[in-house]
Amino acid sequence: MGEIKLDKEVRQSNIELLRIIAMLMIVAHHVSMHSGFEFPIEKITINRLWVQFIQIGGKIGVDIFVLISGYFLIMAPKIKIGKLLKFYLQVYTYSILSFSIFIVLGRKPFGMNILKRHLLPLTFDLWWFASAYFMLYLISPFLNKLLKSLDKKDYQKMLVVLSICWSVFPTFVGRSLQSNSLLWFLFLYAVAGYIRIYDIKNKVSGAKYIAISMGLIVLTFGSAVVFDLLGTRIPFFASHATVLYSMEAVPIVLISFFMFLGFLKITLNYNWFINLISSATFGVYLIHDNCYVRPFLWKTVFKNAAFSESPFLIPYTIMVIFVVFTVCTMIELGRIYVFEKRYLKLINQIANHAENYLEQNF
Repeated sequence: MGEIKLDKEVRQSNIELLRIIAMLMIVAHHVSMHSGFEFPIEKITINRLWVQFIQIGGKIGVDIFVLISGYFLIMAPKIKIGKLLKFYLQVYTYSILSFSIFIVLGRKPFGMNILKRHLLPLTFDLWWFASAYFMLYLISPFLNKLLKSLDKKDYQKMLVVLSICWSVFPTFVGRSLQSNSLLWFLFLYAVAGYIRIYDIKNKVSGAKYIAISMGLIVLTFGSAVVFDLLGTRIPFFASHATVLYSMEAVPIVLISFFMFLGFLKITLNYNWFINLISSATFGVYLIHDNCYVRPFLWKTVFKNAAFSESPFLIPYTIMVIFVVFTVCTMIELGRIYVFEKRYLKLINQIANHAENYLEQNF
């Protein structure tokens, strides 16, 4: 997820490690959200708390991926057609592949409206993150010019206003002022852009930033535990136990921000294995969170909810998270090195012709 690269540019392994961690948190979040776990509100158990705990990482992971993209893309002078083509073909491949497999196996009915959705996966938000990120990348050159035209003080004022409207309000009021996923991504992009443009320097170490983010995770999870306790008497609190887990919530934004700063400051030599695994993270998302794969994976293959009362729930879900991440990574690496490499040269040629045409005529 985020900042898909077309060329062989060497990436920073500290940031690539952060991508891997973020995707593991997203997979864990999906285990919690889509497995069908049901726990009685009047009873607080270790299993219930564990499911709530692994839920917290999903939106942290999303925010981190967008922060990473903003940090690197803010310096890009223009979009690369090749990246857009590669991104779209990756999404399109998994859309058509999942549709075909589930239709052929008779697990899903065929319909023209369903086919239309899978033929236009970004248009119909088959993966909400992919659609929002595609638009973010598409408008990034114009966004870069806008952000760079602001002086430092105006930039800060803009971030404060957007923080209040799109983060503070949703956290404490429950509604934002005219926001959506794309606008939220624009805000995170601007935050990361500010960090890159003004090269914020201080004596805080990367380890300390990460420790702060871990502390905030504990406190945020603690809020869910408190709501659980109150919920045993007042059901309203039980149904809103994870209210601070949304990607716009102040605690999640701060956790993502400090974790991102922490990994930026960590010194990590180039590691080919980390970079290899990281290159597959977006594919991991597309595979396991496909609308057909999702219920099949969590409810049919692993039957996670059947372990709701089991003493083995914690080790079982940890195993499931790593198995899903590993298998999806292998599938995506196979797609890259078996199929994508075959048409990469053609993509580059088409992209170069398109970019030359645009430069000459616009």
